[in-house]
Amino acid sequence: MSTVLKAKDIYKTYKAESGETHALNGVSAEFEEGLFYTIIGRSGSGKSTLLHILGGLDEPTSGNIYLGDEDLYSYPDAKMAEFRRRHMGFVFQQFNLLDEYTALTNICMPMKLDNKKPDPEFLQNVTELLGIADKLKKYPTELSGGEQQRVAIARSVLAKPQLIFADEPTGNLDKKNGETTIQLLRDCAQQFGQTLIMVTHDPEIAAKADVVIKIEDGVVIDQFASIKEPIAF
Repeated sequence: MSTVLKAKDIYKTYKAESGETHALNGVSAEFEEGLFYTIIGRSGSGKSTLLHILGGLDEPTSGNIYLGDEDLYSYPDAKMAEFRRRHMGFVFQQFNLLDEYTALTNICMPMKLDNKKPDPEFLQNVTELLGIADKLKKYPTELSGGEQQRVAIARSVLAKPQLIFADEPTGNLDKKNGETTIQLLRDCAQQFGQTLIMVTHDPEIAAKADVVIKIEDGVVIDQFASIKEPIAF
């Protein structure tokens, strides 16, 4: 397998009137093509900050993020936004759907912003896999939480990105819908050859990954292949 994403010596410091917060302290990690990674750690450990920096959503204070040979943070903002749309998909705890648009329009929105049309066959395959092919004309307010998260997953994979980033994607779902969401994310990533990187506080979800990265006080303290049993934080 080839390395698709690499973090090299990442530091992130937030400044406020009360002083500085060192969220990340020299994090380095590599992510291989087609694998499912979970990033775990206690609240405030820096795991979500790391995910956002890996995905180009938050700039590091120092260090580099490479997607292939491309240094993400060498780009101006406009090119970075375009690069994210074409190479990355995002799924968050908050579904971030636009209530004034149908499920179908929400799914296609990143491609519309890139002036591209979705592949109709691929769109059908994705929505059928996620079980929402019959929900595309509905608005977010007409969908359950689980259905809204499936729409968000479809949106994240439609442009066939290399990477899917998920930040606590089951946080607003009950246990059954949460388990279904994780399985669907993994199924999509496997079927479409994507690397899935997920932040979670749930030890059962963490155990479903191929590789677990444990972070504490802004430092990666362990990285190991999952044994598919709940992981202690």
